[in-house]
Amino acid sequence: MSAEAVRQGAAIIGAAGIVVMLAPREVTASLRVPDLPRRVTGLGILLAAWLIMAATLVPSGVQDKLGKPVWAGAAVVGVIIGLVVAAFIGRLLARKPWVWFLLLGLALPVRIPLSIGGTDANLLVPLYGVIVLGLFTWFWMTRAGERVWRGTPLDLPLLLFVGFSITSLCWSSDIPQAATKVTFFWIPFLILFVLAAQLWQRGRALRVLGVTTMAMAVPVSLLAVAEYASRRVLWNHRLEQANVYSRFFRVNSIFYDPNILGRYLVLAMLIGVAVAWLKRADTRVLVAVAAAEIIYAAGLVVTYSRSSALMLMIGLFIMSLRLFRPRRVILITVIIGVVGFAGAVAGSHQVRDALTSTSRLSKVSEGRFDLVNGGVDMWKAHPVAGSGLGSFAKDYSQMLSAGELKKTRVVISHNAPVTVLSEEGAIGFGLLAWLSVLAVIVGIKATRDRDEDIGVPGAMMLAGIVGIFVHALLYSALIEDPYTWVLAAGLVVLAAFPRGDLLPEPGSAEAP
Repeated sequence: MSAEAVRQGAAIIGAAGIVVMLAPREVTASLRVPDLPRRVTGLGILLAAWLIMAATLVPSGVQDKLGKPVWAGAAVVGVIIGLVVAAFIGRLLARKPWVWFLLLGLALPVRIPLSIGGTDANLLVPLYGVIVLGLFTWFWMTRAGERVWRGTPLDLPLLLFVGFSITSLCWSSDIPQAATKVTFFWIPFLILFVLAAQLWQRGRALRVLGVTTMAMAVPVSLLAVAEYASRRVLWNHRLEQANVYSRFFRVNSIFYDPNILGRYLVLAMLIGVAVAWLKRADTRVLVAVAAAEIIYAAGLVVTYSRSSALMLMIGLFIMSLRLFRPRRVILITVIIGVVGFAGAVAGSHQVRDALTSTSRLSKVSEGRFDLVNGGVDMWKAHPVAGSGLGSFAKDYSQMLSAGELKKTRVVISHNAPVTVLSEEGAIGFGLLAWLSVLAVIVGIKATRDRDEDIGVPGAMMLAGIVGIFVHALLYSALIEDPYTWVLAAGLVVLAAFPRGDLLPEPGSAEAP
């Protein structure tokens, strides 16, 4: 059987597992199947599909070695030992699930440059290990008596959107790229959402993830400033070359791309704002947060990421709606926007040119305008179900002449909704819109709680997830960002249990 056929089969199996796992209880009630065993069965099917898909991405050199009995035996022994160790660690984490969220916070931003299928990629390798530990942690917790799988308002739209997107691999024009996306993003991040939602309250996730993110962002930002001072960047050779010819020297710190660094620092800044507001009576906390915010801002500035700056503005606006009087916030925002826009138009001919010339707009956007137009053209060719997951880059390249292809810097979409529109068609785009709107409604519900300990963190998470969406309009990486999934899980839990039901009491063995 060919690798392509195996990948298509794994995609169908994975979609079936998602249906069994996430189907709402109301939908399956007539089947009289116990809820927890049914969902666990679906999770098992999804994990099997994940392993099958991942096996098709093993480099040919490694496959040749595994064909030899000695290497195959060693691989089997290694996997067994790894699973035993993970099961043991998971049993320890089940007693203190907040430690799992600590590991999650440490792993979320860490990307490792690897070559998969002849393509260079920056993968969240540590995060995949944390997800496996989370599976064992949840398993031991259910064995200990917590035999409950709490459904969420996002289950049904996630089932349809993710299930359809994974299935679209079957008609993708670039099945290897689709398999990479399914293996390293779609399946593991859906499992991450499920785990975070199930363990969130028992693990004091809000506090642990907030502190971990703020603490990690300090050295990350300092490294960015050091890169700017030394004029040397890590990982990214393309960025090094771009900096030679650019007016601005952009940095990336531990990330591959400056825009992802900027997104991470903005999330840390929003968390800092929430902490400062909740602890505004504590001078020491305010001083510490102010110092951290200055460091984050310094790192953000040297990224020269316009999409991250826009994300910060949107995030602060959303949080201000919760912290202050909404009407006053909206009025001030409109005044600042009108005055700022008018001043920019009156004072800069470049701004006027960009607003009146599509060629100038394309140049200012560094090709993003052309990519969006290309995505729309691809959708017109396959309007209903799209051209399949992972097909954008290949299809866009085929639309260009040889001369245009040489001049084009990137062929990867920099707009997440347009990517979905071109790859999953009107069906996928509609499902994404439904999922996005429902996530915002859930987030608004979490922010409306009168208790600031609930409403302010809810506003911060809503600001974060909306900010990531806005950022993804200019950079993409909406589905591929694990923070999207973790923030969504936090919002659904916060909205469902605003008073912290089922949280461990302070000072208990589970509390950090």
